[in-house]
Amino acid sequence: MPRLIVIRGAHHRFHELTGSRTRIGAHPDNDVVVEGDPDVSRWHCTIAESKGEWSIRDKGSRTGTYLNGAHVTEAHLSYGDRLQLGQTVVMFVSTGRSQRDEKTAHRLGNLLILQEVSKELNRETDLDQLLELIMDTAIHLIRAERGFLILVREEQLEFKVARNIDYGAVRSPEFKISNGVIRNVVKTGEPVLTSNAQFDLRDMKSIAALDVRSVLCVPLRARTRVIGTLYLDSQSSEGQFDAEGRDLLVAFADQAAIALENARLLREAKEKESILSELRIASRIQLALLPRKDPDVPGLEVSGRMQTAQQVGGDYFDYVWGPAVRELPNLYVAIGDVSGKGVPAGLVMVMARSILRSLVGRGGHPRDILRECNAILKQDLKPGMFMSMLLATLEAQTGRVLLSGCGHERPLVYRAADRRVERLDVGGLILGVVADIGPHLDERLVALEPGDQLLLYTDGVTEATDPEQRQFGLEALSELLALRGHLPPADLIAAILRALEGHAREAEQHDDITLIAIRRR
Repeated sequence: MPRLIVIRGAHHRFHELTGSRTRIGAHPDNDVVVEGDPDVSRWHCTIAESKGEWSIRDKGSRTGTYLNGAHVTEAHLSYGDRLQLGQTVVMFVSTGRSQRDEKTAHRLGNLLILQEVSKELNRETDLDQLLELIMDTAIHLIRAERGFLILVREEQLEFKVARNIDYGAVRSPEFKISNGVIRNVVKTGEPVLTSNAQFDLRDMKSIAALDVRSVLCVPLRARTRVIGTLYLDSQSSEGQFDAEGRDLLVAFADQAAIALENARLLREAKEKESILSELRIASRIQLALLPRKDPDVPGLEVSGRMQTAQQVGGDYFDYVWGPAVRELPNLYVAIGDVSGKGVPAGLVMVMARSILRSLVGRGGHPRDILRECNAILKQDLKPGMFMSMLLATLEAQTGRVLLSGCGHERPLVYRAADRRVERLDVGGLILGVVADIGPHLDERLVALEPGDQLLLYTDGVTEATDPEQRQFGLEALSELLALRGHLPPADLIAAILRALEGHAREAEQHDDITLIAIRRR
């Protein structure tokens, strides 16, 4: 049975699709009521079922309905699809038919929530507002009654935000919380979880005095040090105070710590020019690792370009020559996107580049290379860090491209014969989430006729926003490709970047933009 996950900022909620039609909008008579979003219309859209198939229909909304980045009036829905209604995201997922399927679906739902929350964290650069966003999100992820965000400075605990589930501030928080639990987490770097605090933590006098039943405290880790903790507790038995809830909060805390570090660096950078200088150096080092020129491939034209949103970005693209196949050159083309931004994302990018280049040097199918790359990368990535990627190998003589993907944006193909654009679905699971992604990987063989052009891109292209926060979208990119796909790859990329600049109208670039175009001569 399908389920909706409605995500807005720090909040998310679930809605089971039990009927054949579900109305979504701001009016109270809707089945799913979206409150507090001025860009959601009173009667925004409808999700309907017919003969086992589900579809979405826009009801003439002011700001439109977007399916996986593309503006739609009516479209078929598949599990995992992402709907954008104003500032609200709605995920269409499955509940699973068995208890085991339900657990898998629930974990996937948590991953999707983390992906959206990660975007919210990375958009917020004001440190004080970021602290409040982290605290509010943590409370609602675990459905705790109270939450406390504590930072560590010179071995002293600083209570930065204290909230209850109704957003009320907790006064004098240091007297209403177990400092012993917090100091233990700071010291060991390990989370503390109990659903029977009065027994499990009976040696701590503060726990007995507080009369709490469930406690969950996880570290905020930046690289190898603990910079603080997220502490949540509850007197009731409700909430996700279990192992799955602990793992979810740990993954969120790692993302939050990265966002906090980035925000802290940004604040200090405004005060110290030396930090800006260091970031410029890091950016130059990272850019030096990207291809310095486009490859010369007989029968094909290939061009790529990356435009970072910050001085150190998380996007990645590369050209790597593998062993010759039947005495012909064998070029691999890769494009990827690391979760988050800044130095941590840049470090993961460098790590992935080194692993991929080592594996490609031995040759093989893109699917097998990605599977092994994930197995190595997963060992070193912290929970909550992940990376999408597409890997392709080019057969210059025939114009065939073999593609395999790990949760990356869908490639587009321009067909010169009729100036038509195809959208390819290569699926896959993002790198760094599970130890073995082999069962989730597929390969797609694309035949390019003379004049045909393959376009690879990161979500910084489709999610580029204007001053009114409207996204550029997949539909606009497809239309631009249909219009400019006859251009050489370098000229096509330049045309797309000009279109993005015109769409942004001086709005700040929030995500890295990376493009690769491959055309058969």
